[in-house]
Amino acid sequence: MRSALLWGALISVRAWAGDDCRVGDKSVSMDNGNTTRELTGTIRCVDRDTKEVTRTIPFVNGQQHGRETRTFRSGDSMEQDYKAGKRHGEYRKFEGGKLIEVSHYVDDHEQGEFARYSPKTGKVTRKGDRREPDSASTWQDFTEAGQLAEAGCGLQSSYEAGLRDCQWKGPSPLVFFHESGQKRAVIELSGGLRQGVTTTFDREGSKSTETRYGKGLRDGLFVDFEEGKPRRSTQYVAGKKSGDDTEFFRDGEKKKVTTWKDERAVREQEFFQNGAKKFERVRDGELATETRYDDDGRLVDRAHLRGYDQEGLHEQFLPDGGLSLTETYAKDRLQGRRQVFFDDGKPAEDSTWDHGRVSARKSWDADGGLVEDEAFYEDGSRKKKKP
Repeated sequence: MRSALLWGALISVRAWAGDDCRVGDKSVSMDNGNTTRELTGTIRCVDRDTKEVTRTIPFVNGQQHGRETRTFRSGDSMEQDYKAGKRHGEYRKFEGGKLIEVSHYVDDHEQGEFARYSPKTGKVTRKGDRREPDSASTWQDFTEAGQLAEAGCGLQSSYEAGLRDCQWKGPSPLVFFHESGQKRAVIELSGGLRQGVTTTFDREGSKSTETRYGKGLRDGLFVDFEEGKPRRSTQYVAGKKSGDDTEFFRDGEKKKVTTWKDERAVREQEFFQNGAKKFERVRDGELATETRYDDDGRLVDRAHLRGYDQEGLHEQFLPDGGLSLTETYAKDRLQGRRQVFFDDGKPAEDSTWDHGRVSARKSWDADGGLVEDEAFYEDGSRKKKKP
């Protein structure tokens, strides 16, 4: 409600400070309500220094009634209609003598049609119709050249034209423009809702997105382009992600694929630019399995999680596929047996853990020689061996 905010800013400052206000020959103090309590007539205020008229305020029976006009030291001015002490009717604002804003009030609330104008060209830059509830309001923005730049419903919670919450009255396709005159969007409509393909373009005229809609909701493939090539494609069903959401490298190779089902990501895959799989996460409710690979496609490690915590077996692998590490977690803490192996498969460590604390550990050197064979208390100190 820009004009309402402007009005609030105007009346919050004592604009009549430094003014002389009179009704006929009678002096009136705008800071003293007693002087206007039963007033019928028009107050006329002038600047004490310049003697120029700054304000005219009509009253009937002690209440503002009719059109108030105000002129500020900057040269800007405004007009506001009143009825029985409340803003009711037209509001107009001027800059440099040019009309830049028109709005309407009903019972002290902005309602109905409004418009804003370019101080440079005088053309409409925004117009709309303010209604209750707010979702029934409509608005349109225009370029300096007068072309439609954007349109939608709601002035507080705003939706672009043709979406499910904004049925739009007008021909199909609905076309938006950049300030440069290039098309910004071409929107296919049916019954006031987006149906079919909506295509958007950047300021140079290159396609930036292509989205399929059904009954005002994304329904089908959404594609995001960069330099004429897809950088992301997402499958939707009735406004919800359903199927693969794919990101691409600049050369067109897949970078990441997220598979959606019932508003949840059930599978995530990442790829090296050479096409080899890099990472995979498969979800089943709160449980997930994460697997990593090197750029030759060989298995590197695999872990199980519950939420964000490790839960269950975690394994790391050698280049030949053998194990280099195996351990088990419970609530993100080591629990049970942990084994570490050298590159040739020989054991390097074998330990037992309880709630994230080591209770026993054996370790060997690369030649198989025993290096450590200890048991531990809860505080981490070694248990002394009997002689």
